[in-house]
Formats: sequence, structure tokens, C-alpha cells
Amino acid sequence: MDVTRVGRDPGASAGASRASVAIGFGSPSGDTGVTRLDLNDILVRHPQATFLMRIAGDAMREAGIDGGDLVLIDRAIAPSNGHVVIAIVGDEFVCRRLSQQGADVRLTAAQSACADILAREGEAFQIWGVVTQVIKAMPV
Repeated sequence: MDVTRVGRDPGASAGASRASVAIGFGSPSGDTGVTRLDLNDILVRHPQATFLMRIAGDAMREAGIDGGDLVLIDRAIAPSNGHVVIAIVGDEFVCRRLSQQGADVRLTAAQSACADILAREGEAFQIWGVVTQVIKAMPV
């Protein structure tokens, strides 16, 4: 997965780092009064800790996350049981649901055909961040 930081760069000018979308329609014959909506304000809680990744694979399809979707990951949110997370297992990023019961920590896929990933002593396993948003492309 490619990782891209999102949000505003605090050192950049406000106009240079804004990602915005026009909303509303108004009358085509007059001043539309269109306002701008900043997606950073709506989607990003912790700009310095938020990243964007593109999902590969279909392990989380039943949870609404398909291959090719973009996900926002917030590294400032403490992961807890039931969160969809991005984890590093071995040397790969994986997207799974976190399941914790006592000392048992596992990552479960939404697809029943995918085996759970268990955190085992001595193996590289790290919860990298919590998925907060899913962005899907629509066919056009």
C-alpha cells in the first residue's frame, strides 16, 4: 500500500494546501452563492497523524472496504477492540478488524475465507493506525 500524508501543512499558506469541493447549485441565471466545503475539516481529526492509503485485496469487502478504495488512517487514535485498523505484519501492511480478548490479539478479515492473523511473540506485528474513513471511486 502506498502511504500519503493528508491534512494541512501548518507551515503552508491556507490556500496552497486546501482541498475543497463546491456544494449547492443555485440558479444558473444569477449569482449561485456556491460555498466551498473543506474536506480536511470534515474528514481529518488529527492532521499531523492522518495518512491516506489505497487498499489492495478484498479481505474487508464485507465491511465495505474494497480493493482500490482509499482509506484515511489516524495514528493518533488508540486502537481498540472492533476498530478496523492498518497493521504491519512481517513487512507488509494489512487492513483488518482488531479483536482483543485479554492477552489474545488477532486481526480478522470480513471475508470468512481469510484466516485470522494472530499476534505471536517474536513475530513482527504492529497496529499502525485506525481507519476512520473509506473513499470509494464511482464508475463514470
